[in-house]
Amino acid sequence: MPVVEMRKLVLIGNSSEREQLIKLLHTEGCAQIVFAPKQEGTHYADKQSALETYGAKKAKIDFVFDLLKSCQIEAQALIKAKKITYKPVKKPFLAGKPSLTMEEFYKTPQLEQDVFDAADRLSRLSEDLLKNKANEIKLKNTVAQLQPYKEVDAKLESFKDTANVCILLGTVPSARKAAAQKAEEAGAYMLYYDSGANCTVVSFFLKEKYDEIAKILSDAEFSACTLNYTGVPKDIIAESEQLLEANRTMREKLIEQIISFEYILDDCKRLYDYYLIEERKLECEMQTCCTETSYILEAWVPKDKTEELDKVLESSPLALMYEMREPVEGEKPPTYVEDNAVVEPYQSVTNMFSAPAYGEINPNPFVAFFFFLFFGMMLADAGYGLILTVLTGIVLIKQRPPKGQSSLIKIIFMGGISTVIWGIILGSYFGFSAADIGVWYWFNPIEEPMKMLYLSLAMGIFQMCFGLGINMVAMFKQKKPLDAISGTLSWYFMLLGLAMAFGSSLVTAITMPAWVKTAGYVLLGVGVFLLMLSGALHKKGAGKISGALGRLYDIVNFFSDLMSYTRIFGLGLASAVIGMVFNEIGQVVMNLIPIKVIGIFAAAIVFIIGHVFNIGINALGAYVHNSRLQFVEFFGKFYTGGGELFRPLGCEMKYYYISNQEVKKQ
Repeated sequence: MPVVEMRKLVLIGNSSEREQLIKLLHTEGCAQIVFAPKQEGTHYADKQSALETYGAKKAKIDFVFDLLKSCQIEAQALIKAKKITYKPVKKPFLAGKPSLTMEEFYKTPQLEQDVFDAADRLSRLSEDLLKNKANEIKLKNTVAQLQPYKEVDAKLESFKDTANVCILLGTVPSARKAAAQKAEEAGAYMLYYDSGANCTVVSFFLKEKYDEIAKILSDAEFSACTLNYTGVPKDIIAESEQLLEANRTMREKLIEQIISFEYILDDCKRLYDYYLIEERKLECEMQTCCTETSYILEAWVPKDKTEELDKVLESSPLALMYEMREPVEGEKPPTYVEDNAVVEPYQSVTNMFSAPAYGEINPNPFVAFFFFLFFGMMLADAGYGLILTVLTGIVLIKQRPPKGQSSLIKIIFMGGISTVIWGIILGSYFGFSAADIGVWYWFNPIEEPMKMLYLSLAMGIFQMCFGLGINMVAMFKQKKPLDAISGTLSWYFMLLGLAMAFGSSLVTAITMPAWVKTAGYVLLGVGVFLLMLSGALHKKGAGKISGALGRLYDIVNFFSDLMSYTRIFGLGLASAVIGMVFNEIGQVVMNLIPIKVIGIFAAAIVFIIGHVFNIGINALGAYVHNSRLQFVEFFGKFYTGGGELFRPLGCEMKYYYISNQEVKKQ
């Protein structure tokens, strides 16, 4: 199934009605406006000033978001400590992305007054909070600076030189106190106040002794007090601590006042989305080619939406003239893919690699099938799959996300179902073997690892051959039958030939008659010949030989890609082994504790923590490695990508979505 065909809308209208026309296209939600080629005597509209206005409004709302977010953690701690009485706004558990109708969306500007009044009040509170923080830092610095002099029971301003006597106040490291005491031998009178790592020193001596005593103190690593405070240190410290407590109380009140504006967040989000759309509309206006009285607008529209849009434009006086035509040579339409509800979440996987190019086959159904298949094989535990399915199912039921959203949750939900299926097939239930609990299973990967390895490689061959088949069909559609047969069918011949010629050697349980082996060698030879032929096609002279020989190296690449599928084997085995190990640890813990009830409780804790860890780490591994298999081993056989996603006007919303628009961002 190819991507959806696109049509180019080319429209001419009155410049005075351009804004209304773009609003109409936004309401329809199915047009991506692009730059119209500049014509002689025309110019592009300039809406930079209006864009800057919306940018400033968004910045105000961003300030509200940032301030409330920065205060939320502190507010929660204060609420828990019962230091503030504010009750947070309760939000529904697992609430989904809220929706708006188009009518509600266009009423959003009515919220501006309340939102910006709140933003102004929050701005003032933020300034008070900054002043409060600065005051806190200042007071803490005062306490920290005066702490070494806390035991000095005299006013700091009294430590001044007299006409004949020098007075020095400062500190020396406690380990250097003995060195400082040498100043007494030189004629200084010394006072000492021990305060931990440092010792506070007051030194009195005659001025003529300054050089000698200053040298002694310097050698003792004396640090003179340069603080400019008035009063007794301990009194200043006590006063500062009282002010700190008052400052802390003031901060709590400010936090409570700020966090009480949480109620405005929903309106802020709605208004922010409105500005995003209005900015995009202005950008669309700037993409139109215009004169003083008229303009030309161009947009891409999905083919299946053209009839509906045609009716709207036909009945509207806003379009003087328009046409919807097929893309012409040189135009690169955006990519829009319409998949059913099961396949649609896997678009996110494909788009991580690259969106399909316009006109290319839609890979999403194939990605959905193989991603679903491999995810379960990599986790392969029915208990784990049940937990993933139930948890993600609850999220989906509560949120009811619209099309195009919560793709990861939907992928994990379906991956959980696959994990349940493969867990039953491979007989694993929270690390316990099906044989231990007496239920059916095909085989146990831990007991028969080679069988799991063969199964993983078989899945790899199946996926790669499937990709080659898609490529072959595409080649035939492009009327390149020789390329299809030589470049793709050759691999089928070689793989079938290998299986027939060497199958009995690889799998001892299989016995093949001699003629089957001979036929296998023939098919293998035909496959190699066709592969070399594909390298020689479209080449000239010696290039045919080098091209043919170069294609032989692709055989190495093919089997290198095949070995990548051993990651299915590795992850499936790792999940089972880790689960089993945690069960064993739980059993050991239970047996070590003599009191049975406590032992069971401790084992249950080990069991829960261990298996939650195993589910988390291996579900992540299944998603990442599964994606790699699709991107490298599968896409490399048929998929080009390189498309640009279709982004209709209206898809830019961040916090809300329009409920009555059908076409959404891919």
